[in-house]
Amino acid sequence: MLLGTSGCGSAPTSWTGITIDGDRIYAADFDTVQALSADDGSEVWAFPTNPKGSNDMFYAAPAVGEGLVVVASKAPPGGFLGQDIYTVWGLDVESGRDAWSFDGAAGEFVEGGAIGQGVFVIGSGDGYVYALELETGRLLWTFETGHRVWATPLIISGVVYVGSADRHLYAIDLFEGTQRWAFEGDGAFAGRPALWQETLFVGAFDDTLYAIDVETGSEVWRLESDNWFWGGPAVYSDTLYAVDVGGRVYALDAETGAEIWRRELEVPVRAGPAVSEDGSRLFVASQPGTLHALDTADGYEMWTDDNEAQLYMSPIVSGSIVYQAMLYGQYRIKAVQVDNGREVWVYPPPEAE
Repeated sequence: MLLGTSGCGSAPTSWTGITIDGDRIYAADFDTVQALSADDGSEVWAFPTNPKGSNDMFYAAPAVGEGLVVVASKAPPGGFLGQDIYTVWGLDVESGRDAWSFDGAAGEFVEGGAIGQGVFVIGSGDGYVYALELETGRLLWTFETGHRVWATPLIISGVVYVGSADRHLYAIDLFEGTQRWAFEGDGAFAGRPALWQETLFVGAFDDTLYAIDVETGSEVWRLESDNWFWGGPAVYSDTLYAVDVGGRVYALDAETGAEIWRRELEVPVRAGPAVSEDGSRLFVASQPGTLHALDTADGYEMWTDDNEAQLYMSPIVSGSIVYQAMLYGQYRIKAVQVDNGREVWVYPPPEAE
């Protein structure tokens, strides 16, 4: 699997990640972390202020909460025989100034972390899950898995749910770092779980989507497809939406797993789907660069937005706008209207003629 943007040196191991909080978008865009206006894409602040003086490369979606933006970076070693340096940064949400940093992990951060109850949690390529005190960046605990941790955790009611490439989904106490249960599948877990009532939903690299009891870790039901499930699923009301990497989109009854409809996009899809706030549209970003808007009632394709870029990240919906991070293209972020896909703005803005 190719997780990097190139195969040499200290190239980023992930892709541009964005998070929306209120009226701002926070983007980890390789050279900098940026806060942008969600209305027009104008820059509010950037960290570092002088990216040419920094060796850090920022990627994967920032976590935002309790006055901080928390994001990971990768930097080349100081000497010829040294190791890459993997750092977690806590940045002030208003100014972008660094409040703290943590560089105790020995592996790359492929996906972003999560914030809950004053704790930041992130998985690493070294096989560990790290929990940091949000206010100070102090290490609270580590949890060892049997392989790399690529997935963004889900934190609910004092429990961390996170998958590992060791074929397990773990439930970990947020404050103690102790295991509550572990569910074993037949493939690596790389997507963030989704929660509905008392059931977790998560896909794996064994072509299977699992429904798991949130309290016990026991299997409730499963859906078997013919390709991996990489991106995390989405739930709206009592319907679960998931897409495998072959581009097959499923709408399922969340309680029973019964199929409501399926749609064959016939394009590779790395990311999970997103649902509009009114539940009428399902958005799927295909790797070759097309954003698909499907009617949630029957999977009918309402519109598409084609881009000369690649889409590796799940779309993000806020109000009447859907936002998409893009790679290998002229633009890095694009905002379009939920109803019709019309462009609202792009970042960086086009140069004036």
